[in-house]
Amino acid sequence: MTQRRAGGWLWPRLPLLWLLLALLGWLSAGSARAEAEAWLRLDSRTAAALALWPGVQVLHDDRHALDFDAARALRHRAERPTVPLSNFGEHAGTLWIFLEVEIGPQAAGEWLLDIAYPSLDEVDLQVLRDGREVARLRNGDRLTGRERPLLARTHLMPLLLEPGRHELILRVRTSGSLIVPLRLMTPETHRQHEERAQLVQGLAAGVMLSLLLYSLAQWHSLRDRMFAYYGLSVLSLGLFQIAFQGVGMQHLWSEHPALAEKLPPVCVLLGITGTFLFINRALAIAQLSPRLSWAMKIGALLCAGAALLVLLDLLSYRDGQRIAKVLGQLPTLLALPLAWRRWRQGDAAAGYILSGWTVYTAGVLVLALLISGRLPATPLVLHGFQIASLAEMVMWLVVTGVRVAALRRAAEQVRHDGERLRLLSETDALTGALNRRGLQQAAGPVLERARPGQATALFLLDLDGFKPVNDRFGHQAGDQVLVEVARRLQAQVRQSDLVARIGGDEFVVMAAGLPDAPAALRLGQALLDAIAPDIEVVPGQPCRVGATIGLAMVPDDGRDIAVLLERADQAMYAGKQAGKRQVRRFT
Repeated sequence: MTQRRAGGWLWPRLPLLWLLLALLGWLSAGSARAEAEAWLRLDSRTAAALALWPGVQVLHDDRHALDFDAARALRHRAERPTVPLSNFGEHAGTLWIFLEVEIGPQAAGEWLLDIAYPSLDEVDLQVLRDGREVARLRNGDRLTGRERPLLARTHLMPLLLEPGRHELILRVRTSGSLIVPLRLMTPETHRQHEERAQLVQGLAAGVMLSLLLYSLAQWHSLRDRMFAYYGLSVLSLGLFQIAFQGVGMQHLWSEHPALAEKLPPVCVLLGITGTFLFINRALAIAQLSPRLSWAMKIGALLCAGAALLVLLDLLSYRDGQRIAKVLGQLPTLLALPLAWRRWRQGDAAAGYILSGWTVYTAGVLVLALLISGRLPATPLVLHGFQIASLAEMVMWLVVTGVRVAALRRAAEQVRHDGERLRLLSETDALTGALNRRGLQQAAGPVLERARPGQATALFLLDLDGFKPVNDRFGHQAGDQVLVEVARRLQAQVRQSDLVARIGGDEFVVMAAGLPDAPAALRLGQALLDAIAPDIEVVPGQPCRVGATIGLAMVPDDGRDIAVLLERADQAMYAGKQAGKRQVRRFT
């Protein structure tokens, strides 16, 4: 029950979460459709920042036919946008944005126009004062870092605004979603805001990098492809966030603007590829449904192929974006019933996967609504998918932890089973003593340690009077005698010494660390005395057995176990010939 709660606490709330997100988007969109203010006014620099959306009016140029002069001539046709805050969605044409700002005497000076959505291809700005052009600037993803007015995460336009009324005209084109959050900020305010943003993006990139290194290390050590697929997802989503949030263009590929256009759809498609393969491996789908496993692999192949086509310019940015929309939720839809069933059966990994899907689906929903123009471009919405993808990666990290624990348990079980099989192969099943093979394996280290003054004795015992016990009381009684003899021998030696049964009624005792031969003979006599007392195998009918012992000394009589057994056997035979029930050393 604990496993189910750990993995599935969020899953039952998914429909409610969708409803709340949709309601939030509707309310936010509705609140954004306020009446335009004719003039936006700045009276002081202490305000530090001014949101420009309330004063925006737009003119659509679907054929890209207008220049700035023609757009100004059609200024009277500009209208207040009826879209959610700053979000025009998938807009294929050119968008002209008109703003009028009045600068008070105390507000004059340096300002920054910040278009806080990095994924815009072309942004051109004309600034008019009293109908006369005072500045014209260009920005956008298609410019290199050196061609931009300021190299930053977002599109910054430095402005020197004097007191009076200014008209700002923006021409915006993009191959993706047209989102234009507009703010006027003082340089100091922008610096403070950007420091916080860079800190957040740095932490997010650090988390992704840590997860990537973890997955690669686990892949290298465990040789499990699941961690490679996890690493592919982490790397792809991390690069997507770096590109989407503008960090890549600012710090990594500022001189290669083509990457800014290709990377987002390519990374999303590769991330979906990793998701297909990771889920297929993590849930062991091939063991339960080979057809579903093949479907997951085919989905991964389609996403990887689409990513390659985007890289080769055979598919456009928008085509890659649409394919990602279609295939993005396919891993979830295909594997959801199986994951649900496995979670219900107590599979902790499936529970965490379901929880990760819940969070990630919410993030994908926010992103889909954002790029399609149905949600306002607020900071929380713009970072919604980043937050959700990080949460999902952490959930998947837990899944990999569960998988590692399972692999360790399996390895421990294999080791335990191997140890058990080894013990069975080296142990006498009746008495629990070593068998001949076990004696040969264990004797090697004992023989290597034998030194002058630290001799090792090998005793070969053959029971006297054992056959009459078998004949009189039966084989079961004989087995009891053998078990009792083995117990008595083990009681006479140290735990480090060896006791083995190598034949029907033949035993071997090997004792190390003896000072000399007389000490070995004394130990042999102790073994005889231990065997001598009666053994009651049938109530009221005791039986007595004895033993004849042959002794070989190490290193005097050899160092090879086969040679020592042969010589101890010769000594034991001589003892039998001399009357039995005695210890006889090899000579």
